[in-house]
Amino acid sequence: MRHRRLGAATALAVLAGSTVLATGATPALADSGKVLPIKSVGDLVVDRTHQRIFVSDPTGGKIVETTYDGTVVASISGLPRVTGLALSPDGDKVYGALESSRAVVALTAATLTGPVRYDLGAGIYPVSLESVAGKLWFSYDNYGRDPLIGSDGNIGSLDLSGAEPVVTLELDSTGGLGLWSGAPQLTSAPGDSGLLAAFDPGTSSGIIAVYNVSDGTFTRTAANSVGGGYTRAVAFTPDGTQVVAADYSAVTVADTADLEPAGSYPTDGGWVRAVDVASDGTVATGGTAVRVFTPGRTTPVRKYALPHTDPTTTGYDEVPDRALAWEPGGDRLFAVTDNYSEIHYLRVYTEPKKSLPTLKLSGPASAKRAKPVTITGTLTASVPLPAGTSVTVTRIDLEFPSGKPLGTRAVAANGSFSFTDTTSAGGKVTYRVSYAGGEKHSAVSAARSVSVSRKATYLSLTNNGKTYGYGKTVKFTAHLGATYKSRTVELWADPSGGDQRRRLLKRARVSSTGYLSASLRLFRNTKVSAVFTGDARNAPKTVTASVGAKVKVSLKLAKYYKSGKVSGHKYRYYHVRTQAKLTVAMTAAPNARNSYISVQFYYQGRWRAWGNGYFSVSEPAYLSGTGFVGYKMRVRAAYLKGRSRSGDDLNTSTWTPYQYLSFTS
Repeated sequence: MRHRRLGAATALAVLAGSTVLATGATPALADSGKVLPIKSVGDLVVDRTHQRIFVSDPTGGKIVETTYDGTVVASISGLPRVTGLALSPDGDKVYGALESSRAVVALTAATLTGPVRYDLGAGIYPVSLESVAGKLWFSYDNYGRDPLIGSDGNIGSLDLSGAEPVVTLELDSTGGLGLWSGAPQLTSAPGDSGLLAAFDPGTSSGIIAVYNVSDGTFTRTAANSVGGGYTRAVAFTPDGTQVVAADYSAVTVADTADLEPAGSYPTDGGWVRAVDVASDGTVATGGTAVRVFTPGRTTPVRKYALPHTDPTTTGYDEVPDRALAWEPGGDRLFAVTDNYSEIHYLRVYTEPKKSLPTLKLSGPASAKRAKPVTITGTLTASVPLPAGTSVTVTRIDLEFPSGKPLGTRAVAANGSFSFTDTTSAGGKVTYRVSYAGGEKHSAVSAARSVSVSRKATYLSLTNNGKTYGYGKTVKFTAHLGATYKSRTVELWADPSGGDQRRRLLKRARVSSTGYLSASLRLFRNTKVSAVFTGDARNAPKTVTASVGAKVKVSLKLAKYYKSGKVSGHKYRYYHVRTQAKLTVAMTAAPNARNSYISVQFYYQGRWRAWGNGYFSVSEPAYLSGTGFVGYKMRVRAAYLKGRSRSGDDLNTSTWTPYQYLSFTS
């Protein structure tokens, strides 16, 4: 055994860390998960007195402090490969093992400030850290890069009780089971038993050693291979008489005195990387899932499936080594999970010791109004429910949107229950059943919805299929037939085109005779809707009236040399050498419109098509009379509905009257 006396502790000036502080955070009231600003997990410790959680990040070289709900209140960086953590008995100090720096650092726990460094000596690379019986106990090896690789692993202590810190090394005897090939992981028993356990996660031996350090000395009391090897985590039971060890294939319970197996917990085929035991003996395991067991029961009282948070892979999150801890003396469970992209979450489970019952409801999908409806259900739990368990039933419908209590129903020994109800309301009727929970069970609720019939509603609307001039004000009238309670009707207008939204024209109670009217000035084709939203006994009803709106379109002829009437029509006369100028004016639209121009000539007793086509409204068109001297001619323009025609569907096709002309020599 080597002893080394240190001089006074020196300020840890080399730790150029930054600190972030926050105050006023409150504990979580429900299960939650928040992202932590870390890249890895070295250790996790919980301070119940101040309701704080500390997580070390070896890869990022930092320690992060959070509240119970995962809100980061402080952090410090610049801690090279900080791994193991330990709290002082009063919670005022947090200690970190700095593997790369061959030192232990002490920080003010509340703010992670005021770092003080305690050097351990050349070749001493600490990994794990525990505070027991007035000393800090640390594991170490002489490799100093990875806690799973190294040689000459051993255990040492750091005594800060005197005027000067004292480091003691090589506490475990050499040879036999006392020689660790690399730095082991340490864990301690709760209370004042003074028990310390060590295990090596890097070997297949599964060796666990127990030490008694209650009087400040170091005595190995037991060592044995436990489980299937590659032990990932070890935790003491509250009385220190047993340890729970987790490895790649098993979670084994062993007696502390001789480390002989005394029981086990199932793994469900998934790796278990972390384990902790609460003050009442409840065991929690973490890996591919989080499972909680009451002492001696092999069926989990609670199982938490971990979410899939990584968008780059299909795998689910996992709990890494040493990333699970109970609230000391409390009921909350904390776990850090990570994904393939090394995104870490602090997950807080508020009722992990309580069984989460399963509440299922079944019943008809539909029913007739004023007829009985029977809903059946089952309430079961991994922990048997106490005799006399009851559930509360509430009905939510159009008559009672906030819910109407229907009393309680007793649950039979097999978990079944049923109730029958007759509702006067139709529509969606929801039955909500709730179990309030208890000492061993969490609250749970479920709902079952039934579609209950309602009477058909009469509703009509005027003007469907009609066409009106541009800018015409049109009155629309809805007529509502008999209903139960509601007499409100809505009138909506939805103009053509994506640039205008459907808008409410009027919402009001209909007249004593059931009528409601609203006026609308029409500029586009419009669908008008009359809407009755329904009531407890009458079904909703919507009727529509699609109406057309013409555009304003005109045609002007120019450059004629005279005009005169022939057969009651006004003719414009053009010299054959002069082209007739045709100018079309049309109502503007969001997109440019084209006019359609049609030209006819009179031959052998009837009008015949001469030519037609689409022309931009922004420029005039010209008509030549070559070859038509002496013929009667006529022309008209139009807006033709259609994107491939005049350019849009906003209005109804609209023609100008014919205008007559003739070409002379």
